[in-house]
Amino acid sequence: MLFFTDKRVSVNIQARASRGLYNGGPVPLGYKLIPEKHGYLAIEEDQAQIVRTAFQAFLKEGSISLAAKWLNANGYRYKRQMEGGGTAPRLGHFTATNLHYILRNPSYAGIKVYRDHGEEKEAKAVWEAIIDPDTFQRVQSQLTKNYRRKRPHTETRYPFLIAGIAYAASSLG
Repeated sequence: MLFFTDKRVSVNIQARASRGLYNGGPVPLGYKLIPEKHGYLAIEEDQAQIVRTAFQAFLKEGSISLAAKWLNANGYRYKRQMEGGGTAPRLGHFTATNLHYILRNPSYAGIKVYRDHGEEKEAKAVWEAIIDPDTFQRVQSQLTKNYRRKRPHTETRYPFLIAGIAYAASSLG
């Protein structure tokens, strides 16, 4: 009987990832597994259109929370069941958190991200992109520009009132 060590399994996963193959986990919204072609994903057009609209809504609205509100107000919903890994169903509506995940996911631009000896690397994915590279880069730039835009990072900024009081009290004595 042949037993595979963790190292052999991880080398295989890494090799598949470097070739742009899908290795498991939750399938991104807008894609579905191709049972006869392991490691390949196919576009699920009705859900892919929602992803495209989400990217355009973010560029139009300028922020994740406004884009999520716009998508929900205009009736955009996606299927709750998930393919691949993951046990919890999707919410079916947009929140700032799940929209942020969608907008930051390079899979939509046809890029497979993987780790090689602790270093993050990218490979061209074997599946078709839902979002063109230019749109994906514009969204990434806007997300980076928006990061902490209204919340400067300082030692005196506290998200809760009691935290500021506790800090002031501790500095007195």
